[in-house]
Amino acid sequence: MTPRAGALLCVLLASCVDEYRLAGSGSTLQATGGRAVDFSARSVGGSTFRLSDYLGRDVILLNFWATYCGPCLAELPHLRELYQANKRRRFIVVGIAMDGPESISDVPSFVSRNGLTFPVVLDEDSHIASLYNPRKSAPFTVIIGRDGRVARVHEGYNPGDEDQIAADVAALLGPMSPSMSTSFAN
Repeated sequence: MTPRAGALLCVLLASCVDEYRLAGSGSTLQATGGRAVDFSARSVGGSTFRLSDYLGRDVILLNFWATYCGPCLAELPHLRELYQANKRRRFIVVGIAMDGPESISDVPSFVSRNGLTFPVVLDEDSHIASLYNPRKSAPFTVIIGRDGRVARVHEGYNPGDEDQIAADVAALLGPMSPSMSTSFAN
């Protein structure tokens, strides 16, 4: 093997190992189908949010974002609408603000200014990101089914992505019962 071929092989193997870890083998990021990992964090309102209060009961959408992230700002209104439309169906969106010390104080006003009505927690020490989003991508979405397993992971945001996320959530929520559809009309 030539030195150049050997170097190329090393690069390819290293990238495969990295992808394997990110799929849940060497990192704590849960692969699709893996069990979701519990965490607790301080919410923007000052209370303690515990994922375990919802695991195994609700469909959960974790969304990692930051106040300085343009694509996050574009995605958040769609998540707000998705939450409002489905919160009565045991669906919760949890915003996870990854802002660091230089911008963490901006998060409460950002939440208020953007009308976010779902819970928003602060991940100042990157503990939650280390569990689900070790690359600290933003936006980064993890959807967890009622069985407590990670059903879908989506990195980034482009216009139209909200349709796929809504479809993934709808599939996990199942069909709406007739009594639920009338409650939305009121």
